[in-house]
Amino acid sequence: MENKRLISVKTKQLIDGQEETIELISEGIYYKDNDSYVAEYDESEISGMEGTRTTLIIGQDSLNIIRRGTTTSELKFKKGEKHTAFYSTPYGALEITISTNKVDIQADDRGAKVELDYKMQATGLDPIINHLELKIR
Repeated sequence: MENKRLISVKTKQLIDGQEETIELISEGIYYKDNDSYVAEYDESEISGMEGTRTTLIIGQDSLNIIRRGTTTSELKFKKGEKHTAFYSTPYGALEITISTNKVDIQADDRGAKVELDYKMQATGLDPIINHLELKIR
């Protein structure tokens, strides 16, 4: 059964020694699908991805972020693993590599809290250190 929830995504990025924090709160839906929990919401103009639907698949020890629309990507986060993905935007596409250092997941039928530490690097660019906090309530 789908339930309406508030979905909060807070990202801290360390780029060239400068920390930047972005926090977005959206209304979406949250439900259980087999052994995972799923949250879905529409991106807004504030995120720079208006016209994109984001699906979060929360496993016991992993998080997948799937975006479809004006921005298209499938990002996978699992501790100790490296994942390469294509990130397509209206301005072009990038190949990015994600190295996940920390995955902390607490999820049940009432909501979820996810924390990730990861490094993201686009081909030919310096890596970006990220900390993501996801709350669904």
